[in-house]
Amino acid sequence: MVFRVGCHVSISGSVDLAFDRAKKLNCNTFQIFTKNPRGWSARQLNDNEVYSFRDQLNHKILFPVVSHISYLPNLASQSKEIYEKSINSFLLELERSLTLHIPYFIIHGGSYKGSAKEQGFETYVNSILKGVEITKGKVVILIENSSGSKNSITGVFPDIMRILNEVNDKKVVQVCFDTCHAFSAGYDLQNKKGVINTLEEMESLIGIENVAIIHANDSTGDLGSHRDNHEHIGLGKIGETGFKELVNHPLLSKKPWILETPVNEIRGDSDNIKYLKMLRNKELWD
Repeated sequence: MVFRVGCHVSISGSVDLAFDRAKKLNCNTFQIFTKNPRGWSARQLNDNEVYSFRDQLNHKILFPVVSHISYLPNLASQSKEIYEKSINSFLLELERSLTLHIPYFIIHGGSYKGSAKEQGFETYVNSILKGVEITKGKVVILIENSSGSKNSITGVFPDIMRILNEVNDKKVVQVCFDTCHAFSAGYDLQNKKGVINTLEEMESLIGIENVAIIHANDSTGDLGSHRDNHEHIGLGKIGETGFKELVNHPLLSKKPWILETPVNEIRGDSDNIKYLKMLRNKELWD
C-alpha cells in the first residue's frame, strides 16, 4: 500500500505554490492554512491561483490535501466578541477550502473558559453545524483531539464521541488524531501495550473509520502534562518505540500521516518524513 506521509507547508505568495514546496520535501500528502493563520482577515484568492491549485489537486499525486483552521478562532468561546470573530473566520476558511476543492478541514478543540463545560459543548457543536450547512459534505470537517488543558474540549475520546453523536453525520464530520496531543492528554503511546490500549479505546468510542488524518508529532512534555509542545519524531517523550508501534499498527497503517514537527538545526520537515518512513515495516510498502 502507498504510505501517505507529508507535512504542513507554506502558501506564501500564492496558495498553489504549496504543491511544489510539498514535492521538494518528499511529501505525497500535505496540509496548509488557506489564509494568514495569525490574523482574522484574509486576502481574496485570485482566479489564476485557484485554477492552478485545483488542477494540481486533480492529478492526485499529492493527496489528500488538508486545510487547517487558523490559530485565533475559538469555536467554544463564551465571549460574544471572540465568538463572532471565531465563527466568521471558521466559515470564511471553510468557504476557501470549498473554492479550492480541498476535501478535509481540521478544527482544534475550543475552550469554554468563563463558563460551564455544557455551555462550551453546546457552542462548539452549534459552530460545527453552521459549518456543515456551508460545506454540505463537500469538505469533511475534522475534529482534532486536544492536549486536555483546563477548560478545553476534545481532550479525551468520550468528549469527541459525544460531539460526533450530537452532530449525527459522520460522513461530514470526522476526526484528526494528533499523537502529541493524545500523549499530553494522558494516552500512553510510548510502547506496544500503551498504543494497543489507546487505539482500542479510540476504535470503541470513535470508530477508526471516522479517523481521517493522523497528525504525527512527538512531545516534549511528559505523559498527561497537558502541554502542546511538539518535538521531532523519535526525539520526544513518545520516542522511536512508540512511533514504530503507531506507524505499523493495522488500525492506522492506511491513514495519511501529516507532520507538524519543528524546523531547526536538528531536523527539517524532509528529515522527519524520512525518519517516519524508516520506521515503517517494509512489508507494508508497495
